[in-house]
Amino acid sequence: MKRHIKYITGMAVAASLLAAGCKKEFFNRPPEAGVTVGNYYQTTSQVQAATNGLYGSPWFGWNNKVGWSITELSSGNAFTYSSDVNAFFNWSAPNGNPEILAAWDSPFTVVAQCNALINNMPGTISGVPQPTVNNALGEAHLMRGVAYFYLVRVFGNVPIVENPLNDIANFQTVPTNPIADVYTLIVKDLKFAEANCSVGTANTGHGDSGSASAMLAKVYLYMQDYVNAQKEAEKVINSGEFSLLPVYENLFQTAFNNNKESILAMQWIYNGGYDYGNSIQASFAYNSTITGTGDGYAEIGPTIDLQNAFKAEGSDTIRRHSTIMIPGSHYPDLDAASGGYTFPLNGSAQNENAAAKKYVVGTPADNGGKSAAQASGNNTYIQRYSDVLLIDAEAILGQSAGVTPGTGIPLTASTSNAEALANFNAVRLRVGVPAVTSFTYQQLMLERRLEFALEQDYWFDLCRLDGFQPAGSATNPTHHPIAIGVISQQERGTYSGAANSNPPPVIYSSKLTPTDANFFFPVPVTESSIDPNLVKAPVAYTFKN
Repeated sequence: MKRHIKYITGMAVAASLLAAGCKKEFFNRPPEAGVTVGNYYQTTSQVQAATNGLYGSPWFGWNNKVGWSITELSSGNAFTYSSDVNAFFNWSAPNGNPEILAAWDSPFTVVAQCNALINNMPGTISGVPQPTVNNALGEAHLMRGVAYFYLVRVFGNVPIVENPLNDIANFQTVPTNPIADVYTLIVKDLKFAEANCSVGTANTGHGDSGSASAMLAKVYLYMQDYVNAQKEAEKVINSGEFSLLPVYENLFQTAFNNNKESILAMQWIYNGGYDYGNSIQASFAYNSTITGTGDGYAEIGPTIDLQNAFKAEGSDTIRRHSTIMIPGSHYPDLDAASGGYTFPLNGSAQNENAAAKKYVVGTPADNGGKSAAQASGNNTYIQRYSDVLLIDAEAILGQSAGVTPGTGIPLTASTSNAEALANFNAVRLRVGVPAVTSFTYQQLMLERRLEFALEQDYWFDLCRLDGFQPAGSATNPTHHPIAIGVISQQERGTYSGAANSNPPPVIYSSKLTPTDANFFFPVPVTESSIDPNLVKAPVAYTFKN
């Protein structure tokens, strides 16, 4: 709490610098003569630039390790022996784990920057078109809502900070607020963004009105408000702004940043140094031959369970090839100058006889020079259009199943609704998987797993299998019998040897069963030791309007 309060109070005092700047040296340099909150936003370009920083560096702490540690290791998509993150695999990360702190600090830093804009940018600026001002404020509300969506799904009850000036005097006693209140804030923020952001500009790398509608659809889905989830999803679908990229593997190549399928993404630059580039390749790539920059640590291996999930849908070779490397797989987009890269027959990251491919983009030469050590220039998706199609399909299924909030959709529930089928099948047909004439909820969740594997999403899908339960935390857990049943059946073991070994390798099987308490992560001890209220019962938040 101390760190994010420091950020947000500092921004409230010097918002003219922090809201417009994207570089840390800009944060630290003394104000230029005559620059104040009242006179900084004078031109259209200054207002437009004010939101640049909301999509990059503040997200680095989340994107660097903890984002994929929580979503891929905890969910059973990936395995690791790496001591800095392996506790996430069995849900044992303590409150002193540095990555737990990153999961807290990074989104709250985004909140801080958004609050600086929301509270300090004038609503009307002489000489600047009003739609430009409205759009900047809309983007700030959009990204604050997104940041809180991450926070509430990881920690449950968290503090709502709309105006940091209100907390200056009591930052050591700020309470958390209930999950339900956090979702109320998220919906309010996204509705503001939907009404005020520009239309049709997501291809610039900034969120727009369609981005807000898409995020609203996802938030409503989590809240089991299936009627509004469908309404918002259809709004995006009918707008025609977004579409599926024809070639799935292009989604994860740097040259296709901000493509027609990209609804919202973290924006990275390769030449800004550590904190400004996408560091996922450094952790995921199997070796330095792939990266050409000395990193490539194979820090995760795709689990046997994820590999089996792809095998279960036998025709799903396009997504599998673009997501995980298996022995003998060839990638012409990696190490292209040498004819491409072939994953060795004895290749094995973390004893899984496979390696990660998604978000692995290759050498600087493979990317037009736009990659460096631990700093690639490819975006990290927050949401893609295929997600909206599957949200619409799920919202229709949820309504037909007749479930009430707090009760999960039965895995056997099914639908043959024409609209749901059209969207579900569109995602499958893009990757060469046959269309179906009906699907169950279990099949839909499998489709989501294969479509978004290694994209920081699957754990959150598992967490919502038992429905929206807006009261809970690491110390007051909600109940997850369906999710626990699914997770406990996952094969989380390793192989005894390489795929081409003789005799053939066997599986050292491992099955793990989480408890209800494992579905939220603990508040970082560095925060709770300063503010003990963070681990006490939440306090209802009072909204001003």
